[in-house]
Amino acid sequence: MRIAIIGGGITGLSAAYQLTKHRHLVSIFEREPHLGGLAGGFRSPDWDWHLEQTYHHLFTNDTAILSLSRELGLEKNILTIRPVTASLWKGKPYQLDSPMSLFTFPGLSIPDKFRTAVLLAILKLTPLWQPLELVTAETLIRTIGGNEAFRVIWEPLLYGKFGKFAPKVSAAWFWARIKKRTPSLVYFRGGFHTFVTALEHAISKKNGVIHTDMAVTAIRNASRNTYHVLWGNKNEKFDKILITAPTPIALSLLPKYIIHNTEYKALRAIPHLYAQTLILETEQPILKNVYWLNITDTSFPFLAAVAHTNFVSPSHYGGRHLTYFGNYLPQGHPYLSMTKNQLLKLCMPYIHRLSPNTKYTIRNTYAFLAPFAQPVHTCGYSTRIPPIATPYKGLYMANMDYIFPWDRGTNYAVELGQKAAQIIHEDQ
Repeated sequence: MRIAIIGGGITGLSAAYQLTKHRHLVSIFEREPHLGGLAGGFRSPDWDWHLEQTYHHLFTNDTAILSLSRELGLEKNILTIRPVTASLWKGKPYQLDSPMSLFTFPGLSIPDKFRTAVLLAILKLTPLWQPLELVTAETLIRTIGGNEAFRVIWEPLLYGKFGKFAPKVSAAWFWARIKKRTPSLVYFRGGFHTFVTALEHAISKKNGVIHTDMAVTAIRNASRNTYHVLWGNKNEKFDKILITAPTPIALSLLPKYIIHNTEYKALRAIPHLYAQTLILETEQPILKNVYWLNITDTSFPFLAAVAHTNFVSPSHYGGRHLTYFGNYLPQGHPYLSMTKNQLLKLCMPYIHRLSPNTKYTIRNTYAFLAPFAQPVHTCGYSTRIPPIATPYKGLYMANMDYIFPWDRGTNYAVELGQKAAQIIHEDQ
């Protein structure tokens, strides 16, 4: 079969790889100049490794992507590291990534620490997320972990990320965040670009065709069971089409009679947030020892500070230090229209507050924006997701909206791509 995949992120690439293994003729269309989505990365001329546009790592139990990596011959490129995750409290970072660090954290009383430990243990041990979809994350945390722990630890993060949507976020989403977390994390030598490139080469080797910097403008029926993919003033006919682009973009490509189908009414109603990152390349480290710092002060204009070179060595980046400042923002937020320099000016006073006694020289600044990167998982979310196979024969959709209850991530993108490929292959 001739199969088109719209979107060259990890989901699209994983699906393409599986389909080419079944000897289907696959063409990928990616609107950006590079593959991999936010995991694809970029590289400064004096760096040995690529860096992702937004902070990326894997957990040690991310079996789908780790198994695929080994299948692609990347066994020696997989690094397992135990970094420090901390939270900002009263202007200082405190490690909060283990039972011991929780019980030495000064921001909670002994009873509140115990209740927090019970909450985390329950979420770690229970395999069931479906009942949790009926209640909000806030209700679950307050009920088991207590109001004070919610106020100190969880409320700033939940509301910082989801804003006005926070009171409706499902407890199943929170379960997934805690359930999957491991103390040790995984990264690729050379960055996630190594994984993306290996997938690209494997697809090309099996005669897959990859188009980058090519934005599809529409998908139209060619006949009852075939479709035309349109870009610029060109088009090509395919037997089947898989769309992996974010839902608002995906639906904009389809004929109106499809997007107004009642089955997609709930999907269209899912709120999405933009992912925004500001990356500073400095001569000296901004954060000392900490890899990931959760910002629990809601006056800050960013949600997390992620010191990538406290995770992997700065020697791979010309000896310089790389720190992300990340945010999730709703469509129309004023930060989204800021230039890189405007964003830097906004953030710098707060960045200085993270390490007021540290002097560092900024050599380069990078800023990235990803629309519709984070779906908001509200109660009953799973009932809003239609099947990958649409009601229209030969047309399929699979993107980050489809991975519930898990939060967005490359492991689940691989799983989703493989699942979509199997459905398409069997649907002949």
